[in-house]
Amino acid sequence: MNTPKTLLALFLTGMALAPTGAAWAKSYQAIKGESTLSYLLVHPMHKITGVSKDFQCQVDLSADTVSSQIKVSAEIRTFDSHNSSRDSHMLEVVDGIKYPRVEFSSQSVKPEKDGYLVTGILNFHGVSKPINFHVTPHFLGGKVEITGAFDIKLTDFKVDRPSLLMVPVHDDLRIGFDLFSRE
Repeated sequence: MNTPKTLLALFLTGMALAPTGAAWAKSYQAIKGESTLSYLLVHPMHKITGVSKDFQCQVDLSADTVSSQIKVSAEIRTFDSHNSSRDSHMLEVVDGIKYPRVEFSSQSVKPEKDGYLVTGILNFHGVSKPINFHVTPHFLGGKVEITGAFDIKLTDFKVDRPSLLMVPVHDDLRIGFDLFSRE
């Protein structure tokens, strides 16, 4: 029987239980509709959260960590803040027609504390920047849930900060994720 620790190692690093010298690979995909990507934008008068449940997340693991890859891709238009006017304005602010996707591709996945440190490249608004973040796995009866978050600065990605009543939003944008996959 696989223990949660073994499953975690299989899911994120591809190293545990991999036969020595054998070609070993495993792929996982986020379950659409259950998994979420979100952003949190703060203005002095209120907080704005947008959520997407329609994105791709592919985890391809191999026995050699150099070949393991985590890729996430979401169309900007799929984020919903429960205000269609605000969502339309957000698409304008981030040039959603010219740059329709936000994408992440990992470069490394390393064990750390209660989870893993993921390092990679985030491509947003036509700008690619290195980022790293911590992920924490949870095991829920046949599914693996991976949670985490990281902050970026809008100005680092050449996004003009939108304003309300001539007061701009904070430069920090929090990106969070709650990903579900079958074990």
